[in-house]
Amino acid sequence: KEAKHIAEEADRKYEEVARKLVIIEGDLERTEERAELSEGKCSELEEELKTVTNNLKSLEAQAEKYSQKEDKYEEEIKVLTDKLKEAETRAEFAERSVAKLEKTIDDLEEKLSHAKEENLDMHQMLDQTLMELNNL
Repeated sequence: KEAKHIAEEADRKYEEVARKLVIIEGDLERTEERAELSEGKCSELEEELKTVTNNLKSLEAQAEKYSQKEDKYEEEIKVLTDKLKEAETRAEFAERSVAKLEKTIDDLEEKLSHAKEENLDMHQMLDQTLMELNNL
C-alpha cells in the first residue's frame, strides 16, 4: 500500500515535472525564436549602422570640402570687395577730374568765344579803316 502510494506520488511528480518540462520547452522554443528574430534585427541594424556611418563619413568629407570652398570664397569676396573700393575711389577721383576738366573747357570755350568776338570786332574796325583810307 505504501509502495503504491509512493509510486502514485512519484507518477504525479513525474507528470508535474513532465508538464513543467513541456512548458519550459515551449518557453525555450519561443525564446529561441525571439533570439533569432533579435539576432536578425541586430544584423539589420548593424548593416544600417555601417551604412549610416559611411554616409556620415561622406557628409563629413563633403562638409570639409564645402568649408574649404567657403573659406576660399570668403577670401575671394574680401579681395573683390577691396578691388571694388579701390575702383570706386578711382571713379570718384576720375569724376572730380572730369568735372574740373569740363569747367576748364567751359572757361576756355568762353575765352575763345570772347576772343572770336574781339577778333571779329577788330576785323570790322580794320575793314572800316581800310575803306576810309581808300575813300581818301
